[in-house]
Amino acid sequence: SDVRILAATNLNLEDMVRSGRFREDLLYRLNVITLHLPALRERSEDILTLADRFLARFVKEYARPARGFSEEARAALLNYRWPGNIRELRNVIERASIICPQERVEVSHLGMAEQPANNAPRVGAALSLDELEKAHIGAVLATSETLDQAAKTLGIDASTLYRKRKQYNL
Repeated sequence: SDVRILAATNLNLEDMVRSGRFREDLLYRLNVITLHLPALRERSEDILTLADRFLARFVKEYARPARGFSEEARAALLNYRWPGNIRELRNVIERASIICPQERVEVSHLGMAEQPANNAPRVGAALSLDELEKAHIGAVLATSETLDQAAKTLGIDASTLYRKRKQYNL
């Protein structure tokens, strides 16, 4: 019989073979083609494209009114770390499409647990002032409903916030 196996792992099987935790013969049977897919947090340019596609699919499937994301929701999607990768993104968007009663999905519909942004500092890491400012602005943007609210929280003018968003690509 003709059987093909598609297997995925986040483990380094070659290291596991060297340490005796995975059979070498099985590795060579499985290892015909290897594709490395980086974690979603390492491919932030894909997040909004995937979110838009998932939203289009789920609003059609559930006959819901949502047609897009607010700017704040888009910022929150980009700033979230996505430990569950694409599966987690899919589930977040499915939930949002079901509970959103309007055309724009807001941050409150996403229901994501708060986490540090991908660019947030790690405890104990030495940071430049720019890195710290970028992380702080990103976190405030992710939790604010409007840009005016974010500017007020940050204690800066909305025009300054606009310039900082552009400067830091937020």
